[in-house]
Amino acid sequence: MKLRILVFVNQPLPISETFVYNQTIRLGRYEAYFLGSKSPRGPTIPLPEERVYLINPGGIAGWLREFGFKVFGHPPVNVLDWIRQIQPVLIHAHFGPYGAIALPLAERLGLPFIVSFHGTDATMKDWYVLRSSYMAHRLYLLRRRRLAQVASRVIVQSEFLRKIVIERHGFPEEKVVMIRHGIDLDLFQPNAARPEWGHILYVGRLIELKGLHYLLVALGKVKERFPTIRLTVIGDGPMRGRYEALARQILGERCTFLGAQPQGVVREYLARAYIFCMPSVTMPSGEAETLGMVFLEAMAMQVPPVSFRSGGIPEVILHGKTGFLAEERDVDGLAHYLTLLLESPDLRNQMGGAGRRWVEQEFNLETQNAKLELLYDEVTHNRD
Repeated sequence: MKLRILVFVNQPLPISETFVYNQTIRLGRYEAYFLGSKSPRGPTIPLPEERVYLINPGGIAGWLREFGFKVFGHPPVNVLDWIRQIQPVLIHAHFGPYGAIALPLAERLGLPFIVSFHGTDATMKDWYVLRSSYMAHRLYLLRRRRLAQVASRVIVQSEFLRKIVIERHGFPEEKVVMIRHGIDLDLFQPNAARPEWGHILYVGRLIELKGLHYLLVALGKVKERFPTIRLTVIGDGPMRGRYEALARQILGERCTFLGAQPQGVVREYLARAYIFCMPSVTMPSGEAETLGMVFLEAMAMQVPPVSFRSGGIPEVILHGKTGFLAEERDVDGLAHYLTLLLESPDLRNQMGGAGRRWVEQEFNLETQNAKLELLYDEVTHNRD
């Protein structure tokens, strides 16, 4: 019989959190049950209904339960009853701010407590958090010191993120463990017969951090030599209207916006893409790309990525071997590397093959989840 773990997330699970799904549902020796604050807005990842419980299922009463849990640390009786029924051996909270929210529950239950930081939850600077209206982030600042004391382990997925969590957030170095996000290599398989020359793919939220503006300007330079290139944009966000207008100005009809799409559609477009490009940048708030799962998905399908040397991206894209990295916000450099791949199919294919081998070596989902389960064994003293 598998041991059960309680996974705390704010919303179980928006489609943007595939990496959480892979680290929970895809476990082998442990079985994950999900406690969430409320239902997600927008498209979701299907989860087994019997393994999901919401603090706020809706209505005024649900909102009051959620508020009381988050602000005062009072878990509703029905939540405690449900947890006692499933008998978890540990609690694993995803994202630092939600680790702070789950902290009183972990203390009350006396269970080993693991917190995963995934990105902007760690890179965002304190002054920006204080200016924001996100209650979870503000609670995190209030409870951060206690969280560092109580947490059994803290998981990060890059050396870039490890340094921030230790130096800026004050978590003890001996508690911080790096376990990479993994890729399902059976799901993301290359198809050498399908790539379409000149087809460039962007997948990411339509926000300044993800850098679509820089890609569009760079493609304006590239199209002077290669006028038949085209761009597909998958993702949505508050800047979509502005980016669509800029794309019409630069590329005309040779750019298509598809909005947010499920993983299967992303995979279909990766199979047809010639180059992947998401040139993320570091924001004044401290927000930065800490790994970039979509880069791994592209490389797994032998599509070479081009991006900026920003955040944890250099740990994923090996410059000159599995893809190219321009200096941050260097549009000319971005255009140069896109041009190199467009003018040399041999280089493109060579980098595609190297990228697949790199993902197989360092970002295999089964290998990374095995490391996660060994960590669970360690904190629960389950060594049988």
